[in-house]
Amino acid sequence: MPKKPVPGETVVIHLAGDAAPRRIDYGESPESIYAMVRGKVKKADISFCHLERSLSTKGCLQYRARPTWYGRHHPDNVKSLVYGGFNVASHASNNCFDYGPEALQETLEVLRHNNIRAVGAGKDIAEARKPVIIENKGVKIGFLAYCSVMDVEYEAREDKPGCNPIRVSTYYEVDEPQPGNLPRVITVPLEQDVRAMEEDIHKLRDQVDVLIVSQHWGLHRQGVLAMYQPTVGHRAIDAGADFVAGHHSSFVQQIEVYKGKAIFYSLGNFGLETPHHLKPPPGVVFNKASTQVEPGWERYPGPRERRYTTMAKCIAGKNGIQRVSFFPGWINQRTEPELLSRSDPRFQEVLDYSQRLCDGTGTRLTVEADEVIVDTSTGK
Repeated sequence: MPKKPVPGETVVIHLAGDAAPRRIDYGESPESIYAMVRGKVKKADISFCHLERSLSTKGCLQYRARPTWYGRHHPDNVKSLVYGGFNVASHASNNCFDYGPEALQETLEVLRHNNIRAVGAGKDIAEARKPVIIENKGVKIGFLAYCSVMDVEYEAREDKPGCNPIRVSTYYEVDEPQPGNLPRVITVPLEQDVRAMEEDIHKLRDQVDVLIVSQHWGLHRQGVLAMYQPTVGHRAIDAGADFVAGHHSSFVQQIEVYKGKAIFYSLGNFGLETPHHLKPPPGVVFNKASTQVEPGWERYPGPRERRYTTMAKCIAGKNGIQRVSFFPGWINQRTEPELLSRSDPRFQEVLDYSQRLCDGTGTRLTVEADEVIVDTSTGK
């Protein structure tokens, strides 16, 4: 059975996936995108999300980023995150350098100015690797963040801004020597980057009661995992992490319990606004996500499964994370997340999808009120 909270002071941590509000750019109220979830997000002592785009008016579109010309949103869009109740944000994103170092650094300044602690990116690699530590009710929570899906030059270095990298190599192997046979795709994380992550975790472990690692990784718009993801997730936990929060795929993905710790491979989107319905600037080639868009879903195209989302919940104390659960959610036509009640048929739809993904891992899910409890008493 899932562990129950023990007596003593506990804190509630909420963790959401990819967020990229651009309401200001649309001429709309910044508060509108999180209007349906704000109440529940703010019930936590600490609320985390992954900021997918830059919040800046500075910089210029980088050559490699031309297909993602939308990677810069007006800084005032931070009002959406503030209103939504987020106080920690990873910016270890595959879009963090779309408009170069000036846009990245302005984004971090905008977050700090609005009392949102930024993690996973910085003016150099030392700052990008620096953890965020928050003490609440005497419990210390530490955050680290990494990105595996970035283009060349997006990583931070000693003398260059960027994000905290875990770079990955891809190989193809054919089992049988016959022309046209489909290859096996092999992905291997760069060992020096994984060891740097382990070093970060070791340094942070003695400073905090709970250690959370954010990973921007995986295959975009797919429900399956890349080979390297379990490797990186397991090594993070082996090094001392208590929880791994994944994102990037735009789909909810499986939950694995490894050595009693939960890995959410992808929490799904949580207010990711991409202007598929708008024309790009002149000279920019933009391949739309879908050639056939369902009427009414121009602002959030894709298959029905892309509308599923989750928000993870951890109850933690001085002795670590005591209980893990999540709230099933739904993204509407305006990219606005909604957290569902158990009486809503969509709740069961998202739960069934999550359970199917977890069947291969042996992770047990049970429903309690409007939450889905993750049984962390099992796991290899």
